[in-house]
Amino acid sequence: MAERQLINELRENIRKAGIRMHKLSEENRELKEQLEEQTRVMKERERELQELQTKYETLKVAKSLSGVVPEGGDAKSKINLIIRDLDRCIGLLNR
Repeated sequence: MAERQLINELRENIRKAGIRMHKLSEENRELKEQLEEQTRVMKERERELQELQTKYETLKVAKSLSGVVPEGGDAKSKINLIIRDLDRCIGLLNR
């Protein structure tokens, strides 16, 4: 009788372990899906950050150029003015 009870307990423990293993496998699958989603979101945010940094740098350059010549001048004239100033400085250095 005790052997039969032991066998029944062992079967019950194996059944419970199987159920627990199934639940853990499902939880593991869900966690992997969440990780993949978070990785995708993080890569998207990194791409957005890079785009914003590029835009910021472009705006900084544009703002620095806008202060070089009076308002209303276009970018080409601003760049030409900067080049003339550089040429003048180089000329002064060569003396």
